[in-house]
Amino acid sequence: MRVIVPILVLIFASTGLAQSGHHKNYSESVSRNEADDPVVELKPEQKKADDDVIRVDTDLVTIPVRVTTKGGRPVPDLNKYDFKIFENGVEQELAYFSAQDAPFTVALMLDMSYSSVFKLNEIQAAAMLFIAQLRKDDKVMIIAFDEKVRVLCEATDNRKALKYAIEGAKIGSGTSVYTAVDKVLNDKFKSIVGRKAIVLLSDGVDTTSKTAKAANIIHDIDEMDTLVYPIQYDTFGDVRENRKKDAQVLYDDDDRPYVVEAPLVKGEKEEDYSEAREFLKDIASHSGGRVQKVNSTTNLNSAFARIADELRKIYSLGYYPSSEKTPGKRYSIRIRVNRPDLDIRARDNYSTAKKHL
Repeated sequence: MRVIVPILVLIFASTGLAQSGHHKNYSESVSRNEADDPVVELKPEQKKADDDVIRVDTDLVTIPVRVTTKGGRPVPDLNKYDFKIFENGVEQELAYFSAQDAPFTVALMLDMSYSSVFKLNEIQAAAMLFIAQLRKDDKVMIIAFDEKVRVLCEATDNRKALKYAIEGAKIGSGTSVYTAVDKVLNDKFKSIVGRKAIVLLSDGVDTTSKTAKAANIIHDIDEMDTLVYPIQYDTFGDVRENRKKDAQVLYDDDDRPYVVEAPLVKGEKEEDYSEAREFLKDIASHSGGRVQKVNSTTNLNSAFARIADELRKIYSLGYYPSSEKTPGKRYSIRIRVNRPDLDIRARDNYSTAKKHL
């Protein structure tokens, strides 16, 4: 039987999320770089060709989508005939369409390292608010991580159990971001069918993962139909301030004072934070999610609310590609909606997995 890659293309609606075609009769999904957007940091054009590999396992290409007006309001009344799908410029017949909400399984991942800019009670309160905004049939698992990864609650729709799990989160030392994400993708989500999403609250700076690597995680995301929403805060300034406080004042032979700081360790260097930002952007853009940047409790609550809102308002499209797929080849995708002036976000290409002998 011919097998084709399942594609997860999420169309989002928010200024700076997508480039919409301003055409007379339709809007089209086109990737763009919006450098001035204070919240979203997605640059799909920076993705490497080898990173866009998705596992081949089914004929039907499924596409969850989200469409909004220029003002950011959802467009809930679209039907099958409003959408057109193009692969490599060739229109594909729309074989599946649904405007009904299907439940999600969400892995809520909480960075519990000492470097968090939020207090424990702030994180717990925001997490509970997020869960309260999900639909009743959405399931959530709670993952807390510092140096170790702790599954505080398996996927459940029991809100009381989730509340107890969040209250059990504790601050620890070290940060194993890569290990935590790898565990969710390759352990917890492997056996779960249906729509899945990861919501990751972290600065993204990994200091204690031993075997899991950023590149491998991005590759795994490319092969799975899991949305990833990082909620990113920046701890670089705090780390530098703490270093100044810990610096020693010494005196030379002429009794003149000078300051000596300890050598930089992993998690304190500028390149560590640069890698963290790239990692969070990559896991979001490769999955169809987006990064939310936060710096206060108000921002944190708003970020969780935006993610919950997006998970509630998604169309589902599907098509059977009209041509045979060549392993390892890249294919472009464009989505059009037969209405003008709409904001659409879509993953603009994918590659089939190369065959392994």
